[in-house]
Amino acid sequence: MNWSENIKLILSSGFSLENIGVNNWALDNKQALEVLDEFERQGIAVLGGDVYEIVDGIPESNYDNWYCEQYDDEPFLDFSKRSIAKAREYINNYKQSSSKSVMYTIVAEELQDQRGYEEG
Repeated sequence: MNWSENIKLILSSGFSLENIGVNNWALDNKQALEVLDEFERQGIAVLGGDVYEIVDGIPESNYDNWYCEQYDDEPFLDFSKRSIAKAREYINNYKQSSSKSVMYTIVAEELQDQRGYEEG
């Protein structure tokens, strides 16, 4: 994902996953909720996220995830609020094994990201 410097700065409060080939940061529960608070203040939407478990000190995807899509004709600010609420609900209700440490990645989008964006 090619995020703005602003989104990178907010997400970088977590643990970089570059060493396992993922262009994102892993956030513990507290960090993830703090990131969502900041995204809400700035009107940044959450497209989804993945769950990682720490195995022998290395984050590994456990293939649990969530996503949120913008409805047709839904104003971006409304989508941002709804997507953050969904992310909070997922993180707050996630049932984790007591023996494994869980971290989350968050995929974010700003309003200006929508203009001229192409996947490639």
